[in-house]
Parts: sequence; C-alpha cells; structure tokens
Amino acid sequence: MRNIIIVEPGSTGYNFVEDIVRRGYNPVVLEAWKDVPPEILALFKDEIEKTRADILAAMYHKPLWLQAKESYEETLAMVRSYAPAAVLPGAESGVLLANHLGEDLGLPSNPTVHLPAMTRKDGMHEALKEAGLRYIRGRKIKSPEEALAFCEEYGLDMAVVKPLQSASSQGLFLCDSREEAAEAMEKILTMLDMFGHPIKEALIQERIVGREYVVNTFSAAGVHRINDIWVYTKEKTPEGGYVYDYTENVEVLDEAASQLASYALQVAEAVHFRNGVIHGEYMLDEKGPILIEVNCRPMGGGNPAEFLDLVQGQHETDVALETMLEPQRLAGGERPYRMLRKGLFKNIIVPQEIEAVDFPLWEVTRRLKSVFKVNAKETGPAHYPKTRDLETSGGTIFMVHDDPQVVLSELELLRRLEKKFFQLLLSDGKMAVTRPGAADDIEAVLKKFDCHGAVLIAGDKLQEREGAQWVTPDTLSDAHKGFDYVILAYRETLVGLKESERLKLLFDTMALVREGGRVIIPPGTLDCITYGRQGAEMLMLIIGLQLELLAGDRADCVMGRA
Repeated sequence: MRNIIIVEPGSTGYNFVEDIVRRGYNPVVLEAWKDVPPEILALFKDEIEKTRADILAAMYHKPLWLQAKESYEETLAMVRSYAPAAVLPGAESGVLLANHLGEDLGLPSNPTVHLPAMTRKDGMHEALKEAGLRYIRGRKIKSPEEALAFCEEYGLDMAVVKPLQSASSQGLFLCDSREEAAEAMEKILTMLDMFGHPIKEALIQERIVGREYVVNTFSAAGVHRINDIWVYTKEKTPEGGYVYDYTENVEVLDEAASQLASYALQVAEAVHFRNGVIHGEYMLDEKGPILIEVNCRPMGGGNPAEFLDLVQGQHETDVALETMLEPQRLAGGERPYRMLRKGLFKNIIVPQEIEAVDFPLWEVTRRLKSVFKVNAKETGPAHYPKTRDLETSGGTIFMVHDDPQVVLSELELLRRLEKKFFQLLLSDGKMAVTRPGAADDIEAVLKKFDCHGAVLIAGDKLQEREGAQWVTPDTLSDAHKGFDYVILAYRETLVGLKESERLKLLFDTMALVREGGRVIIPPGTLDCITYGRQGAEMLMLIIGLQLELLAGDRADCVMGRA
C-alpha cells in the first residue's frame, strides 16, 4: 500500500487521515518541530505534546508518526524511503516543508521559488502588484518609529500591524490611530512567531474597512476553481486585537460573492499556485474585493469533515487530496457553486479570565436543533484566559440545519448567553445558589393560571393532588411528555447542584410539556435559578419555548408556550 505524507496535520488538517484511508492509501504524519529553536521548544514541550495527543484522539485510524530529521537532506531521504504518492501540508507550519519535499520528489506541488508569494504577507501583495491586481499598500517595519513613519508618509490614520507569517488572528492588530499602530508594533516585538522564533519585524498595511470573507479555492495542474465561500463576523477587543465571533457559509453566489470568486481565481494565478488548496481571506468594500492574505493549506477552525459534507456535500481536505492524485480530472471542467444547507461555526469568546469548574455549555448545546458538534473541554477544573485571538477561544460550536432561520436564531441565543449569561456556558461556581427561595403557594399558582387538562407539578417532595401528576427529581422519569401545563416548583433540590446538573433537571422537566402547552416557573423557583428571572427566560428560549407576557398577579412568574 502506497503512502501519503501529511506535514503537520493541525486543525482541519487531521481530516486528511481518514480521506487517505478511504482512498486505499496509508497515511503518514511528518512533524516539523526541528525548525523550532531548542530553547523555545523546551518552553512549549507540554503544549506540543498535548496538541499531538488531541490530534491523535480525533483520528479513528492512527497513522505512522515521523519526526523531521536535523537536516533537510536527511528528512528528504527518509520521506523518499516511504515512496509517497503525495505530500500535503496539513497546517500553515507545514506549507514550506511539504512543497520542498513534493518538488524534490517530483510530485504535484507548488514551485518553491514562488513560496514567498504564497506564505509571506508582504510577498503576496507584491505579487498582486506585479500582476496588476488590487493590493494593499504595506511595508516591513522593525520599530514603532517606522510604523509612525509609514502612516505619516501615506497620510493614514488607521492601519493594520501583523507578523509577516502567522495563522488565524495571531498577532493581528487593527489600529484606529497612528499611536495605536506604534503601540501594536511594540507588542508584536515581544511575541513569538508561529514557528516559535522571536519576532524581529512585522508588516504594517493600510487598513481596508469592509466585510471580510473567506474564499477557499483548489488548483489542479495550474487550473483554479472555487470550492466554498464564507463570511466572517469578528469583534475588536479593548486591547486592539481582533477575535472571531462566528463564520457562516455563503449559500448563493450573488453579485458580491461572484466578484470575490473571480478575484480569488486571479489571486491564485498571481501567487503562482499550481496544486492543492488555498484558504484565502478577503475584504469587500465599495471599491470591490481585495486580498487580506492567502494560506496555502486547508481552512482552519478544526472543521469536522462530516460537518462540511452536510453543509456543502464535500470537504476541503478530500478535495486537496484529489488535486494531488487526480489533477487532470479536477482540471477538466467547471463545477457549479452549491451549498446544501446553512452552516456556521461559533467561536466562544471568553469575556474575562475564568477558572471553570463546571461546563453547562454541553447541556445548553444539546438542546439546540442546529448544533452538530462542539469542540470544547468537558471536564475540569480548567483555566480559560480572556479571549484575545483564535487560540484563546473557549471552543467552537458547529451549527447546521435545513432551515437557515433555525441556525441564525440559535446563534443569537448563544451570543446573548456569551455576553450576559456566561455562567450558563462555563461556570466558576461563584454564582451557585446557597439557599432556597421562598415557598410558593402552588394551589394559588394553579388557580391564577387556570391550569386544566393534563398538569404536571415538579417539586422537591412527592405530594398528592387530585387533577395533577406530582413528581420529584427521583420520579421524573415516571412522567411522559404530553402535559398541558408543567409547573416547576423546585427549591431545595436546586441548591448545591452544579450548574450543568441544575440545567439538566430544568430542561428535562420543561421538555415534558406538549406542543401548545405552557411551562410556568413561580418566584420561589426563580430565586434558585442562576441569573434569576432573566436566566429562566433564557432557559425557556434555549429549549424552544416562546415567552408570554404576564401582568397583574401573574407578573411574578415566568411562562413559556411550547
């Protein structure tokens, strides 16, 4: 069985392993950590080992795992001994080595003489300039003073400062003033680049203001095609960085997307790309599309292949593999742009540093119709820094549904939780309920809401009442869905529970209401729910209930209709 080499299978690149197995080849991973200085490698040893363990855990088939040798020549000889059918970059850190190996082995790859145009942010815009395409003016700088000088020379009040080579939003600063540009350069000079080297110079560019898109293209024997288009929504941090909020697919090739697609194909040619896939990031403003940067590897974000298949009928790593194994077939004709479903992935923005002891995120997301998968920690305790870039995101939530409105409405629920009710996603236990609320007069609740038909009362202790079924947490499984009214009368039960345990009990109880029925939470129970009344309303929305306005003597309760 012939081998296929994956250089640095990070993020979405781990999907290569199964794609290779399905095609009847043997996957072989090549780690390139030899490029990192030993003193830096020592600092990140634990992180590197954890990353490797996480990648391995995500793989059903466990590939042979190789380490690059001390010299390139030794590495080339080792790889040659495996007689590979292809060499593929699995992440940004593998692009250089993968293309050098592919070229020297006579395999489909990209000309190494043009790698600066494909990998360096200054080089790619020089290539666009030479090709007569729209490009962003920029300059390599080594000091804050040079940042100020660039802004003054071009009369710019806004700028972008970033490392020459990076991935995601690492080291990216969007600056609203010349002073911010100088401060950003000071910060970058204290950072390490994606290969673990101290950063000694950076790129400053004019800042383009518009909507940011992803256009993923594939190339086979120098013929370029569009694979998929996505649009970013990001948020600027108080520190001047930029964090990913969510990324959604462009379902229809409208006028804007068509402009982007045409320009992206020209970009692929301008940077001399020939084989594989490009993850390109673009801006669209009143002047049209313009390149931010190209990354000559699959799109990041750890996108599961199954998620992408649901959204668009195929996934990028499989397409990348096909460009190497069957280039003539892919280059032979156009492919229509089509999306099967609305898809997006939400990056969890941690608003401030937190020591999480519980993860109610999982109880929340399993109740949402559009959530396909969650990439996040499940057990703790765990430390979360404040989100400042993609690497410090609290996790990723992948969402897909036939009805786009379901995806978008549930996305807004998650964004509200993130901004106002974060303890319902990641809990540090500091908002734990320590004493029960005041006892409610359940008979009065039943009367003022005119509860009739099939009525369920869920409380701390089992009681009997004619005309209603009464359950406790221990006997909840005795009740089956189909109630006209569900009354949540828990008090002592909710005290001392972990947030995830509390949510599970409340969700499981509310789920017993029939379509068109009502769920009622009286004030005593509201006092035992994190965030009180507002928290209870959010829980109802999560489970799909519609809130009803209450007035008069009913206004102290919360009610939702299924």
